[in-house]
Amino acid sequence: MMIRRKGLVACMRVLVMGASMLWAIASAQPDVALRIVVPTPAGGPLDAIARSLAIPLAKSLNGAVIVENKAGAAGMIGTDYVARAAPDGRTVLLASGFVVTNTLLYKVNYDPLRDFVPVVELSQAGMVMLARKGLDVRAPADLARAAAGRPGGLNCGAPPGEMALACEQLKQALGGAVVTVPYTGVAPAITALIGGNIDVMLAPFDTAVPWADGERAVAFATTGTRAALPPFAHLPLASASWPDFNVIGLLGILAPAGTPPDVVRKLNREFNAALKDASVREFMLARGSVLDDDSPPEKLGRTLAERLAYYRRLAASLGLKPQ
Repeated sequence: MMIRRKGLVACMRVLVMGASMLWAIASAQPDVALRIVVPTPAGGPLDAIARSLAIPLAKSLNGAVIVENKAGAAGMIGTDYVARAAPDGRTVLLASGFVVTNTLLYKVNYDPLRDFVPVVELSQAGMVMLARKGLDVRAPADLARAAAGRPGGLNCGAPPGEMALACEQLKQALGGAVVTVPYTGVAPAITALIGGNIDVMLAPFDTAVPWADGERAVAFATTGTRAALPPFAHLPLASASWPDFNVIGLLGILAPAGTPPDVVRKLNREFNAALKDASVREFMLARGSVLDDDSPPEKLGRTLAERLAYYRRLAASLGLKPQ
């Protein structure tokens, strides 16, 4: 599907504005059908996804669906909040890969497999590698040369999740010439990249589109297992230059452990139906997502277990320990 840059940006704005209006109406209503906790700042990609899902969910659930941002501590505040919420199906977490990677980088108060029940895997998606304009990088080989020419190494912006460990993977690929700089979310990291405070970062496709114009930031590679959709279809896969460098973003919905199986099944049906909404589907595909027609809870459970095992091996190879 061909997606024009201006059309994509407009679509994103309409979805976010519409869902934000819904949230404002829902906030004044005492009866909340569902609360989607986003553990990253408002305005970022996770926030936009949650608010796009809230529109069809509110219609099907016949009640208020609130998107609540609980940002901070690399996503741990919101994650911990949901882990301790009542297991009644009214509070869920929009989880990215951070729910797994944070357990390897920080001392957390939750276990991703023990303290949550998988509801649905929303998508998996590759990412876009971005460099600041003045770095003169147009391909992975250019980044390697830039890193070699910087004694202190390149500064890599690291929002929570796979993007944080991606900086460590990039450090390994470039022989150590990378410094990881943590950020609370993708939006502040993008701002830092455009301002020249960091040199490189990975970003979801939809976040990268408005900024990767060559004037503010330069897209030079994509991650994942397949070529990207336009406007990044011409970019090489990073794994072609660095075989062990493969970063795939994960999105899923988790409920607190102890949520009854029948409630989990109902939530699973509702979120799968929301993903079939035409506006939501277009939005998710535009961000490079790979979508299933109907994803059972067990699929997300398997994915989380596989990712945890993968990142544990990676952390061991990099010598990373929770701080």
